[in-house]
Amino acid sequence: MLHYLFGPLLYDLDRIPDAANVPDADLVAAQRDIILDPNDPEVIAEACRAGISDAWLDACRRSPVYRMVKDWEIALPLHPEFRTLPSLFYIPPESPVRTAVDNGVAMSMIKSKGVLPQLDEFRIPIRFLANLMSAGHEEPVQKALVRQLAIRAFRRAERVDGVVDTGILDAVGLTLEDARDMHRLLSLAHFHERFVIPTTRRERTANAPYIERGFAGFREMTPSSSPRRRTSFHGESAGVGS
Repeated sequence: MLHYLFGPLLYDLDRIPDAANVPDADLVAAQRDIILDPNDPEVIAEACRAGISDAWLDACRRSPVYRMVKDWEIALPLHPEFRTLPSLFYIPPESPVRTAVDNGVAMSMIKSKGVLPQLDEFRIPIRFLANLMSAGHEEPVQKALVRQLAIRAFRRAERVDGVVDTGILDAVGLTLEDARDMHRLLSLAHFHERFVIPTTRRERTANAPYIERGFAGFREMTPSSSPRRRTSFHGESAGVGS
């Protein structure tokens, strides 16, 4: 599966101090709670009042990160016990399927009866992942991994056995639509679905780092001579090449 996805999130900055002071067992849930729903009309209205552009709001609504962190809860922050606001989330890794077969016996490091490994047969211990992603508490990591296993089992039953077994999904709290969307986003998504990056706004400041582009060399960068600073990065007009 492809687990490299990018997209913006909306945070409630006023709730950050409260989220940072909850017990370790509640850190993952608290850090998820301060992420706002980009489809909520009240959130949209407040974001517009705060000066967030329509391009950013549209990117937040299409963000694959929001779905993984909030809707499906399969992505976790790194070391939430540090109590810093996460800017990156990570999906706990799974173990590979067993594919090598010799005389009817699957040749693998695991000894389960099926092709897909069970949660307690993963190569990376759950405790190790919990220390990385959930402040030592295994429940959030187990939930993320069990849901990924359910998607794999559901898709295998559908493609190999020709059976749409929604009971696998019901057991982990996922719907059929969730399964379809997760499978597409994590393994079949196009570039524009995986990387949702909003367009930038026009810079209104004279000391933005963008206006320093194009200056190099000792002559222009010496302490005695400052570079010729631009007043606008975008040019005099909105047209291309201005």
